[in-house]
Amino acid sequence: MYEAAKVIYEKVIPHVVDFLQTHGEQARFQFTDHSLGGSIAVLVSLMLLIRNVVRCSMVEPVVTFGSPFVLCGGRKLLDELKLDDAQIYNVIMHRDIVPRGFSCNIPGFHISVLKLFKRSLHSHTCLNENKFMYSPLGNLLILQPNAKSSPGHPLLPPGTAFYALDTTGYKDTSNAAINGFLNSPHPLQTLFDPKAYGDDGTVSLNHDSSSYLKAINGVLRLHITATIVPKLREKKSLL
Repeated sequence: MYEAAKVIYEKVIPHVVDFLQTHGEQARFQFTDHSLGGSIAVLVSLMLLIRNVVRCSMVEPVVTFGSPFVLCGGRKLLDELKLDDAQIYNVIMHRDIVPRGFSCNIPGFHISVLKLFKRSLHSHTCLNENKFMYSPLGNLLILQPNAKSSPGHPLLPPGTAFYALDTTGYKDTSNAAINGFLNSPHPLQTLFDPKAYGDDGTVSLNHDSSSYLKAINGVLRLHITATIVPKLREKKSLL
């Protein structure tokens, strides 16, 4: 992903420089995308900041949709840049295995197999110490569609909703909650299910960008019905 981000960075940088020359202190940048594009968006935004091309105040929060995490210990980067978790928002469909595939707990046998194919994994810190490859970075937002679109998540109440993890408590509790969500259901259970693949399979159903759009629209409809419509009725009643 870093190699791909470097290619995108070289294509983006001329436009960034031109925009800075045109708008000066008023220039603002924001990166977003779905799936692997979201992972690249995170990396490119961090590259611009680390290389001092733009200031932190010029980069709006990155928003990803169904994107795999791509950093091991990325929290150190945010600390060095003096940024908090609000700099990155990761929107994840409740049963999407793509964001959790490299961040779930990997059994010891599978770790041994992975190391046979790639020697660099022998010194992979997250894999050796935590049994996963990449850790979540930023805020985690969980999107759950209605049951007709996809069965609900076992750790969430039923029905359409948009959840944000409450991180006001102990850090260990927050990490345990994130770990529990990323491992339930475990991605390996889906990987070995032949019905999971294809256009009608559960992988595509919970990862496709159209599924994200449909679920977000469902949440917006609920919000409008619950908050905006009553206010309009109240105003009409007053009139």
